[in-house]
Parts: sequence; C-alpha cells; structure tokens
Amino acid sequence: MVNKPKIQGTRFETQTKELLQSWGYKAYRLAEGGMSDEGDVQVELPEEMIFECKARQALNIHQTYAKAKEKAGSKPLVLAWKKLLRQGNNKKRTADGISTLYIIDEDLLKELLRGYKR
Repeated sequence: MVNKPKIQGTRFETQTKELLQSWGYKAYRLAEGGMSDEGDVQVELPEEMIFECKARQALNIHQTYAKAKEKAGSKPLVLAWKKLLRQGNNKKRTADGISTLYIIDEDLLKELLRGYKR
C-alpha cells in the first residue's frame, strides 16, 4: 500500500531542493534514515546548511526543531513547514494558501543578520 503522507513529504523535499536551485544554490536531497541522517535537503554555502522539511497539518515546532537540530549536528538548520489542510470533503490534504514557513533559531538569525549591521 502507498504511504500518502510519505509521498507528500518526499514531494515537498524535492520542491524545496528545486526552489533553492532556482535561486542559484547548489542543493540536493540527502539519503534518509540510518545513523548519518542529517536532514532532508543540504545546501552548499560557505558552510553547509541543512533543511528539515515537514508537510503536515499540525507541527510541534519546538520539538521538531530540537530533534532536527540534533540530527544536523553543528550544521546550521532551517525547518521548512508547509501546512496542509483537508479542504471540504476532499480526502487529500492540500496547502492552506499560506506560503511555506522557514524556521531558524536565534544563533542562525544572528549569523544571517551579521552582514546587515549599520
């Protein structure tokens, strides 16, 4: 049997990778599972950055971010959340019309803002 949430998650990971590539970054999906699972998508910048991608209706952001941060180790982490909702009688969950949220921690925010000091 096909695991529909898994398919939606894989699709969102691929869309995230393709979005980053369309912006001119070298990005690729990471292998899933095992001891070396760092996240879903990796972007090559001066320092590698990991994206953990979640496409679901509800998400405990703090818990999910903490678990993803543990997997990513010392690499900067972005949690990408595409909120999905059931629309009417439709059995499929679809995007709720709000763009994807990209969640970062305070340390990464400080690092990203560093170049914009006045």
